[in-house]
Amino acid sequence: MTDSTTRSHRLVVILGLSMALGPLTALSFGSKYADEETFARAQAGLQNAKPTDVLGKYGDVDGVPSYASSKTLADVLSGSGVFDDFRTAMQAIDKADLLTGSGTYTLFVPSDEAFAKLSDEQRAALRDDPAALASLISKHIVPGRYSATDLMQMREARTIDGTSIAVGPTASAGGHIGFGSSDVVQSNLHATNGIVHVIDRVNL
Repeated sequence: MTDSTTRSHRLVVILGLSMALGPLTALSFGSKYADEETFARAQAGLQNAKPTDVLGKYGDVDGVPSYASSKTLADVLSGSGVFDDFRTAMQAIDKADLLTGSGTYTLFVPSDEAFAKLSDEQRAALRDDPAALASLISKHIVPGRYSATDLMQMREARTIDGTSIAVGPTASAGGHIGFGSSDVVQSNLHATNGIVHVIDRVNL
């Protein structure tokens, strides 16, 4: 091979390496040699970037949303048509005032369908024993306002009768929030004096 051929071959190799490594070099040292304006824009973009909200799917609203500004917990329960059993129980144990009062509560409300899962014997026992019914309903009421996002970060909640109930994310594939032996199937029904989460069964 002649010297001229060798030099030509080396030149091709050098040009090839330069083309291949050029972008990598630019990426590695670009920020070092970028003009100040470009670098400032990049920094501003990082500072203003909004992180992904991994809990956004639960739709929490800070405070009371405008649509609920005139609604009480009583309005939320009566307006749905699926909480008649819970409302009747609240009236039977003289707790109906809690739904319209100035105190703030988080209700874990079994739907009428959830109450229907109770056996005839269980329903009769609750109907005939006001103290047992009061104890049962009290275990579904937590003082304070706790949204779905709050519940996802909790491990337990203390109800109005002092009972500690397990609460938080479950191991189910759907990523449900658990409350005792039940799952939250609908969350964040806001009212001025609290918030309602619908659960799929009665916590006995």
